[in-house]
Amino acid sequence: MNILTNITKNVKFNLNKNIRKYNLNGLFNGNSLNDFNNYLSLIKVIDDTSSSFSVDLYKSFLIQIDDAFYNSAYRKKYCEIINSPERSIITFYGEVIFNRRRYFDKIQKKEYFFVDNTLMLDKYSRFDPFVCAKICELSSRHSYAEAGKIVSELIGRKFKLNDDYSKCIINRATARNIVHRFKIPKIQYKQRDDVSILYVMLDEKFVPSQFNNKKDYMIKAAVVFENVIDEYKAHPECGKPRLRLTGKKVFASIENDLKEQVLDYIYYTYNTDNIKEIVFMGDCANWIKSFKRDFKYHKDLVITFGIDGFHYHQAIQHILTNKYKDNFTDIFLDAIKQNDKKHFITLCNVIIEFEPHRTETILDKQNYILNNWDYIQNYYYKVFVNCSMESHISHCFADIFTARPRAYSKRGLKQLLKLRLLKVNGEDIQQIYFDVLSKKSRIVTILDTSNIESLYSTTPRPYLNLSRLYASLNYIT
Repeated sequence: MNILTNITKNVKFNLNKNIRKYNLNGLFNGNSLNDFNNYLSLIKVIDDTSSSFSVDLYKSFLIQIDDAFYNSAYRKKYCEIINSPERSIITFYGEVIFNRRRYFDKIQKKEYFFVDNTLMLDKYSRFDPFVCAKICELSSRHSYAEAGKIVSELIGRKFKLNDDYSKCIINRATARNIVHRFKIPKIQYKQRDDVSILYVMLDEKFVPSQFNNKKDYMIKAAVVFENVIDEYKAHPECGKPRLRLTGKKVFASIENDLKEQVLDYIYYTYNTDNIKEIVFMGDCANWIKSFKRDFKYHKDLVITFGIDGFHYHQAIQHILTNKYKDNFTDIFLDAIKQNDKKHFITLCNVIIEFEPHRTETILDKQNYILNNWDYIQNYYYKVFVNCSMESHISHCFADIFTARPRAYSKRGLKQLLKLRLLKVNGEDIQQIYFDVLSKKSRIVTILDTSNIESLYSTTPRPYLNLSRLYASLNYIT
């Protein structure tokens, strides 16, 4: 019995069974009254039948593959059957339960399942690779629990109520284990067009930790981009257009390798001989001010550092508070913009006279501005784009890591950070997951095929190309 005949028989059986299960016979003999439950039952019949059809089709292919090898001359001559254990795989079609044969190969001197080896099914996983890839993709923007819930609702039947067990197949721990097993590769850099100026924005985000003596992990982040362009026209209310960074690439790390990542990216992505200037922007933390070292790709390259406008204006706001900002903000900004330190200090002293109980805060913010005075001047006169790093920190990292109370192990945070970076950099996580599995496939070497056809001269069916391929290849782990 071939696949088509077997599936047709199963569809008829399941359809009749579901019609009886949901009492739809009345619809076909005209004895049913007006009742919305009839429509619900109709949808359930279609849902159950289509789901069972997909599971049966999946199972039939696996059985057919196993039977093809079982009937091959190679198997009969060189392989012994040990047993036929049951296995279940959860796919997007539903749970597939099937038996497949375990063989002992006299030539390779080892045991194996032909079906598992041929399709590269992980013997330690209950989940189909498509399910695992989707969980990894969703975990880049949702919690493990939410990712598991979303994927669970995609599995099997589509019509599910809250009391349906299949709605919660994948729990938080299962999703976490799947993500942790994903060996995320390094993405190869792609050569970009020559540019004369590059911008690098820097900042950090602290994330609560587990098993780290209650010390938060510091995510150091960088955004490299080429230019800023208007995405949309100016909004009629605020008068400001929406801006977009061109050639953007986001980096982050909880190790001390962020600088090396950015250095390598610029070197392998751009023709550094044609870069005339690299502009760094940040809040002037010590690690950010020292970050610009080592980026002198050639002797004529200009390195410029400017303060992040957000933190600069935030310091002014802390000095003035809402009480004085309307009357003094423009005066303070003019004094700084005109490079008049004495006038700025005098203005701070005036605020101290008004608010003596806030002296410590005012002096702290005053010193912050004075210590980074030159970088503020660069902000006004040498850096001609606004720094949007704070919004990148919020959307790229805070949104997933600190929006709700959570704590992370070092291993878990590093894995999620890699996934998050793939997501914000526009990479296809599911395709990357499949590429990793493809690279894990066994290396094949063609053997002498002169007698292959004779091995299969007794093959009873013409569709055994898969077993012919197996016989002609020597699988090397």
